[in-house]
Amino acid sequence: MKKYTLSIFALLSILVFPFSSNAQMFSVGTESRTSFSSIYSPYVRAGVQFVNFEFKGSGMIDEQFFSPLTFNGEAAYIAYESFGLNLNAALGNSITGLNDTKYFSLNLNFKNPFYLINQQKFKAGIPVKLDSRLVSVRNDQNNEEFSQTSLSAGAGLTAAIINQTKFNITGEFLTSYGFSTASGGFLGGSVFGLSGSARINIYNLLFGKNLSIGYDYINDSYDIDEERLDYDLVGHTITLGVSF
Repeated sequence: MKKYTLSIFALLSILVFPFSSNAQMFSVGTESRTSFSSIYSPYVRAGVQFVNFEFKGSGMIDEQFFSPLTFNGEAAYIAYESFGLNLNAALGNSITGLNDTKYFSLNLNFKNPFYLINQQKFKAGIPVKLDSRLVSVRNDQNNEEFSQTSLSAGAGLTAAIINQTKFNITGEFLTSYGFSTASGGFLGGSVFGLSGSARINIYNLLFGKNLSIGYDYINDSYDIDEERLDYDLVGHTITLGVSF
C-alpha cells in the first residue's frame, strides 16, 4: 500500500511542479505583483449541480428484486481551487429535492497545462489531469447501493484569454480513463470520463477580491464487474467563486 501511495504522490508532484514553476517565473517577470496575485488567486466556490444518474446495465431489468438507482435532480456544491488543485464535494438529499435518494460526491484532482501557445494575452495547450472521485448513491426505498471510488488520468485541450488588470476567461475539455472499486470491498471495474469547465474571473471587483462565474461538466461511465452497478453519471454545475 505504501508503494502505491508513494507512486501517486510522485506523479502528482510531476504534474503540479511545472505549473508552480511557471507561476513563480511569472511573478518575477515584467508584470506587477498585483497582476500576478489577481490571475493566480485561489478561489472558494459554491453553487448547484444538476445531476443525472442513469442505469446502463443489461440483463438486470427483469430481475424480480432489482430496482435501479436512477434519478435526476439537484445537489449543493462547494469547491476549493488553487494552482491546478481542485477539491470539490456535492451533496443531494431531501433538502435539495431528491426525496428518497441520497447522493454524495467527493472529488480531488490535479491539473497541469502544457502550453503550446504561451502569450501574455492568450494561452492554449494540453492539460494533463490526475483525478480521484468517490460517488455514493442510496435510496431509502430499496436495498440497492452504489458506492465507488475511482482513480483516473486524462488529457485534453485548454485555452485562456487574459487581461492582466481586469479579467481572464478560461475553458478546457478533457477525456480520462481509470479504475473504480467498491468502497470497502473488492468489486470494481473501469470508468471512462468526459469533463469540461469554463471560468470568467473578474479582478478586484468587490472589496479587493476577485469574483468568478464557473461552469463544470462531468460525464462518467462506470463499467463494473457486476452489471447491477453499471451507471452513467452526468453533472452540470454552476458556481460563483470568491478569491482570498
